[in-house]
Amino acid sequence: MGSQLNQHQSDDTNASGRLLYGDNSEPSSVSFNPQGQSTEPGSHLQSPYTPSSPVFRSRHDSQINPLIQSDRPEEAMKGRRVLKPSKTSVQAARPPSFWDTLLHSKWSMVICLAIGVAAALGHHFLYWHLDGREAVNQQWWLRLGQFISFCAKAAFVLALLMAHSQAAWREVGLRSYSIKAVDSLFGAAHDATELFSREAWKKSWLVMFLAIYVWASPLVVIFSSATLSVIAETRYEETMCPSVRTLNFSHEETNDFRFINIPDGQQLRSLSFSLWNTTTPSPDDEGHIDYWTKTSDQFASIAYKVLYGKDAIARENVALEVCGPGWNCSTTINFVGPGYKCEQLASGDDTEIKLFGGNSAPFNLTDIAPRGNLTYYAVADEGDYDPQQINSGEAGIPVDLEPPFPKNLGAFRTEPVIWLGYASVDKLTEKHPDLNDGSDAWNNAYESLVFACDHYELNYTVNLNYTGGLQSYEVVKRDYLHKIVNTTFVRGEDSDDGTLDETKAVPEENYVFPADIPNYRRTAAYHSMGKQLRDLIHGDIKIPGTITESKVIPSRLIDRHEWLPVPNLQEAVRRLYEDIIISLFSDPQMIAVSWASDATKRSGVAIGGEETNHPCIRQQTGNFFFYQWQVLMSVYAVTLAIASVGVVSGFLAMHKEGLREQREMRFSSIAEATNEIRMFKEVDMDTMVRYVGINGAGGERLYQFEREDGRYRSISRSDLGEKNRGSVREVREV
Repeated sequence: MGSQLNQHQSDDTNASGRLLYGDNSEPSSVSFNPQGQSTEPGSHLQSPYTPSSPVFRSRHDSQINPLIQSDRPEEAMKGRRVLKPSKTSVQAARPPSFWDTLLHSKWSMVICLAIGVAAALGHHFLYWHLDGREAVNQQWWLRLGQFISFCAKAAFVLALLMAHSQAAWREVGLRSYSIKAVDSLFGAAHDATELFSREAWKKSWLVMFLAIYVWASPLVVIFSSATLSVIAETRYEETMCPSVRTLNFSHEETNDFRFINIPDGQQLRSLSFSLWNTTTPSPDDEGHIDYWTKTSDQFASIAYKVLYGKDAIARENVALEVCGPGWNCSTTINFVGPGYKCEQLASGDDTEIKLFGGNSAPFNLTDIAPRGNLTYYAVADEGDYDPQQINSGEAGIPVDLEPPFPKNLGAFRTEPVIWLGYASVDKLTEKHPDLNDGSDAWNNAYESLVFACDHYELNYTVNLNYTGGLQSYEVVKRDYLHKIVNTTFVRGEDSDDGTLDETKAVPEENYVFPADIPNYRRTAAYHSMGKQLRDLIHGDIKIPGTITESKVIPSRLIDRHEWLPVPNLQEAVRRLYEDIIISLFSDPQMIAVSWASDATKRSGVAIGGEETNHPCIRQQTGNFFFYQWQVLMSVYAVTLAIASVGVVSGFLAMHKEGLREQREMRFSSIAEATNEIRMFKEVDMDTMVRYVGINGAGGERLYQFEREDGRYRSISRSDLGEKNRGSVREVREV
C-alpha cells in the first residue's frame, strides 16, 4: 500500500506540472513519504543548501538540467509539441572562458569589493594631493572626484547586489516564507516598496539591510564629493625666496675705474657711484692718487627719479622674481649704508636755535615766518667738497704742480650739515596770509621750526614687502655707527694747504685721504649719495610771490597748494634719503647691489636660484582647495564595512551550498530554468512556500517550491483547480 502511495504520489508530482528542476548528480538517500516529509532522521525539512544536505554534494547550478524530468516520459510529454533539433544546428557545447568563469564565481564579489577599496583610496590620494593648492581648473578636479566616487560606489553596490542574491537564496532554503516575503527578499534591492515587508525583516533582516544600502548608496557620492571644497583665504608660509637682494657698499672699495668690473657669469659691468680724477697718467708714477670729482650719471638718474617722485622706485617684475607667480612675500635684510641723523633745534616760541655739533645755525629765527618772510630756508653746502681741487687739465692731472702734491689734495674734510628752517601750518589746504603785516592772522597762521642733520653710517634692518607686484619697505631698526667724516666744520676760516678747496675742519687727522684707498672709495660713494639730497633741498622760498631758486619746489617735500613745506618735514627728509637708498635695487648693475644670501657676491642683473635662496615669508590670497579627509574616510569606512558584511554573507552562502558559480538573475537564465513552468497562488500572497529538493527518476536530483500547510505537498494544477489557473507567478532560478 505504501509502495503504491509513493508511486502514485510520484506520478502526480511528475506528471502534473510541479516546479521541478533536474539534477544529474548522484542519487540522494533522502526519500519522501506520501505527505512529502523527509525520512532523514532528526530533520523536519532539510534545506538542500546546508552542508548536511545531499545537494551540498551535488553539482552547481550550471551543471543542473533546468528542464522538467519525469518518471514517465510518455505522460510528461502528453499534449506537448516536440521540436526535433536540426542536424545542422547541433553543435558541441564550448567550455566557458576563463573570464566568464571568473565573473560568475564567488570571487567576483571579492574583486568588486577590492575595486571599490582601490577607488576609495584613489579618491583620498587625489584630494590629499589637491589639499592646500590653488584652485586652478577647479570644476574639472571636482568632476574627477565625483567620477572616482561614483566608481567606488558602483563597485561596492555591484559586490553587494551579488552577495544579496546569494544570501537571499540561502535564506529561502533555510526556512519557509510567504510568497509576498519571497518577493520582498529578492525584489527589495530593485523595488523600494518591497522594503516594508515585516516578515522579510523578521526572518532575514541582514538581507533586507543589504537592500537598504543599495538604495542609500547615492549618499556615498554626495558626501564623499562634498569633502573637497574651494575657499578664499590668505595663506602664509615660511620658505626661501631666490632673488632677494641687499646692499654692500664695500664693493666700491675694490672697484678701479680703469678696469671693467663684471660680476661672475654675466656680461654687463657694475656701475660705480662716483667719477674720478687722477694726478698722473700711470698708477706707477710718483705721487699718483685717484680722487673724487662728482657723482656718476647712472646714480644721479636714480636719485632724480626718487627726488621728484612719490616713493622709492623698483625694477619691473621684481615681485615675480622674488616671490614667484601668484605670491606676495616679505623678507628682512640687513646692510650698512649712509643715512642722516636729525635733531630738532627750535620750534614755536623759542627765541634762539640750539647749537648742533658745536656749531650755531647759519641763519636766525627772525628769518623764518612768522617772524620773517621765509617759509623754507635750507643751508646744505657748508664745508662741501670742492670738485676743482687744483688747477688741472684732462682727467684732473695737475698742470702746474710736480710731485709731491699737496697733502690734502682730494681729501674728504667734512660732510656738510643740513640746516633747515621752515614755517609749519596746521592745514595745507586752507588759505594762509602771504603778507607779513604783523597781524594776528599772520602770526597765528605759521609756526617756525628748525632742525639739523648729520651724515652718518648706519646699520639698517629693513623689511621688504612685495604685494600685488609692487615693492614697499619699512626700516624697522637703525643703528647709528659713526659720522661718515668725523670732523667739525670751522665756519669763517679758510684752509691754506696748497689746494683750491678752502674748507677747514677739525681735527685734520680725521680727514679721509685718497691714499687710504678702501676707506676713501667707500666714503666717496656715501658722499655722492648725500650730495644728491643736499643739492635738492638747498635754497629758500619766500613769500609773497613764492620766490625761489631752489630745486626743492617740484619735490615731494613741498605741498602744491601754496608751496608750503609738508608737515613733519624732518621725517620727510630722512625718508626721502632712505627712498634713494632702497631705489638702488631698481638698477642691480649698481656695484653695491648684492645677494642677500651672500653679500660678498654682487648680484648684477641675474635672476636668483637655489644658490641665492634667502629666508622669506610668502603669502597668497586666492581660492584654495580644502579637503576634509575625516569625512571622506568615515564615509568610505562605513561603506566598506557594510559591503564587507554583505560579501562575507554571500561568500559563505555559496560556500555552504557548495556552489562555484553564482545563481544568476538574468532573463535568459530565468526563461530557461522555468521552461513554461508556473506557480499558482492557491489562496493569496501569504501562502507559505519553501525551496526544497526531491528525488527524481533514475536518481536524478530535482528542485521545487512546495506549499506549507502543516505538511508539505506539491503544488499542481490539479490541486489548484481550473479556477486558479489564471493567477500565475514565475519562480526564478539563480
